[in-house]
Formats: sequence, C-alpha cells, structure tokens
Amino acid sequence: MMTDAGMAHGGAGGSGGLRRGAAGRGHRGGRGRRGRLKGALGSHDRPASALAFRLILAWFGAAVLLSATVLAVVWAHHTLLAVVFAAGFLGACLNIYWVRQRLRHER
Repeated sequence: MMTDAGMAHGGAGGSGGLRRGAAGRGHRGGRGRRGRLKGALGSHDRPASALAFRLILAWFGAAVLLSATVLAVVWAHHTLLAVVFAAGFLGACLNIYWVRQRLRHER
C-alpha cells in the first residue's frame, strides 16, 4: 500500500515511502538539520530560548497547585476540590519534567 507521503519521496520503493537516504542515516545525518544555528547558547549566533523562564513558571504553578490542594483538604474540607487540585498538581509536575527535558536537549 502506497501513501501520499511515499509517492512524494520516490514512489516505487518497497519500504512504503519510509526511505532513509543514500547512506541510511535518516534525517539527522549528513549536513544536519536545516536552519540550525551553530554558536554557543546565549550568543548572537544562538540566542537563549524562553525554556528557562517556562521552567520557573512551571515550578511556580506546581507550588500554587500544591498549596491549593493542601488548603482544600485542611481548611475547606472539600474532597472533590482537593482531587481537582491534586490532578492539576500532577499535570504541573509533568510539565516541569517536559520543560526540563526540552531544556536539557537544547543544551
């Protein structure tokens, strides 16, 4: 079965359009990614991204949701509200992990 993507890259190959190129290196081999800047992070050639600021915001959001969860249990005695805030806190922790991984990959 041939897809439209397979037809755009040569068509008749038996790999279903998922050809890697002449040397089998995939999209990361050879000359590198098109448009990638080659300087040090934070230099004129490669400006720093906003991921560090996003990490700070993610930590702040997790702290707010954790305190909201604790207050919902201790002060308001509202279980459903505590569950909602706890789910938000887990999502904020996942966001921290994701932003940290992206920041690590960028450097």
